[in-house]
Amino acid sequence: MDNLFKRQTTGMIRKNRGRSRLIPVEEVLRDVFSRIEMPGDLELKNRIFSAWDEVVPEAAAHARPYRFRGSTLLVEVASPVWLTELSMRKKDLLGRLEKVSGKKVVLDIRFEIKKKRPE
Repeated sequence: MDNLFKRQTTGMIRKNRGRSRLIPVEEVLRDVFSRIEMPGDLELKNRIFSAWDEVVPEAAAHARPYRFRGSTLLVEVASPVWLTELSMRKKDLLGRLEKVSGKKVVLDIRFEIKKKRPE
């Protein structure tokens, strides 16, 4: 019975291997990125993250961008005071970000108070 089971499972494995096709990582990533709703390309968005300290030097220690949701930049702030301050300056910040990126990549900024993470 053991030999019969081995032959049957080995045959199944061989058949499955014959039908499957390895897909290059590049192709998988291209497919994933094409399905994600992200205006602009990653290089421009990376430029936004890299230039944050330059765009908001006075608040860089208290506010950090952490992701894009569509064309909205999500920024974590250290306190409600910084949330209020930066929210009032949103229009100015959007203009600065456009100047840094050369394009209108960020259409809105959403500020959130940084959540305390367990240690």
